[in-house]
Amino acid sequence: MQTFGTVNQPGTPGGPFNEPTRAVLSTSGEMYVSDGYGQSRVHRMTADGEVIVSWGAPGTGPSEFNLPHDVTVDHNDRVYILDRGNLRCQIFNNNGEYLTEWTDLRSPNDLFIDSDNVIHIAEGGQRISIMTLDGEVIGRWGEKGDAPGQFSDSPHGIWIDSNGDIYVSEVIADRRFQKFARI
Repeated sequence: MQTFGTVNQPGTPGGPFNEPTRAVLSTSGEMYVSDGYGQSRVHRMTADGEVIVSWGAPGTGPSEFNLPHDVTVDHNDRVYILDRGNLRCQIFNNNGEYLTEWTDLRSPNDLFIDSDNVIHIAEGGQRISIMTLDGEVIGRWGEKGDAPGQFSDSPHGIWIDSNGDIYVSEVIADRRFQKFARI
């Protein structure tokens, strides 16, 4: 087991960590961390925890964040950052250079890329978005309610299994976990 950073000690300004929100590994074994609640930064690191590059600052412009809540890396090493407070997804290359952003999102919480390279985003406002790697919307669904298939508050986590079934978790209100079977 490895510990990165010092327990109960925020990192130095700009350095890791101060309330990170997500960590993922790329296909090359590098780690990406969204350092969301305390710093509004993203860190790319070696498997041993050495920082390769960090980027981001508080704000609303390109490469600026208001709570980077999730980080995901695709097979082309493009880095997707769900900038929840700014209601968008920003996309970067693996060196942190800004490429583009998608702004038609509602408080995006979690992003999953399935084996067909389709993006699934769990959003606030009781919505799931399904998109291409280029940001084209394939479909959206969700409505407020307590019945199966509805969301009582905010889908917070999303995952797709090898059969294409979609799993969605909610952390507020009902705190439930739903499975949507692929037909």
